[in-house]
Amino acid sequence: MIELMLLFVLLLLTALARYIVFDAFEPLMFAMIFLLPVASLAIFLISKRLADKERSFQPKDIEEWSFYNIQKSLSIKKPLFKGKEKRGYVQRYFPHKWQYALSDIFSFSWYLCLEIQIDHELYTVHWFREKWFSQQDQWKIYKNGEQIGKASTQINFTNTAKLKEAIQFSFHDKTYISSATTITSNITLTLDEETIGILKRNHILSNVHVIDVQGHQPECIVALLIHSYFFKNK
Repeated sequence: MIELMLLFVLLLLTALARYIVFDAFEPLMFAMIFLLPVASLAIFLISKRLADKERSFQPKDIEEWSFYNIQKSLSIKKPLFKGKEKRGYVQRYFPHKWQYALSDIFSFSWYLCLEIQIDHELYTVHWFREKWFSQQDQWKIYKNGEQIGKASTQINFTNTAKLKEAIQFSFHDKTYISSATTITSNITLTLDEETIGILKRNHILSNVHVIDVQGHQPECIVALLIHSYFFKNK
């Protein structure tokens, strides 16, 4: 939406400058330019309707954790279920409004910060980079305001050549790796090369995402959600 409005302003200024300098006025050009804010409004209205569907989501025939993710323009609390019971939510947030604008223009993975509630525990995922020009995105992960872990993407030539996505997580002196291939939606979380969690679509055309983790390990749910939002929600 912001990208379209920015393009509208740039094209309008260009058309006005052309009119002032060259005394050239083309009604069709101006009419096409003013279609951009109309398109932006249409996207907003569609996103609002989809957001309402996310809020009202109720899982069917799913015993594991699940959530419905169909739009990314509006940052809302998307309910998180275990079976048919609502147990929390996941919400993307931006510490500053300009970060939302840049994220919308360039990439929805920029400045990825998440707020995740699981039962009565609140997990906050805060994006940062130790080096601004580093190709790795990093996060500090908090539980009820206390830092419990860190995460960093594993972007390198080998993984890129294999179309492999990977993030390394550190929780309580344990190292976890989430991984997936770029062309599939399934995400795997491993500890010491043993699979302990999976996030996948309920079926190939569904926007319902199902999370299956061993035992009650909310940190594993948080890790899979970070990977999903960063790599799969672009």
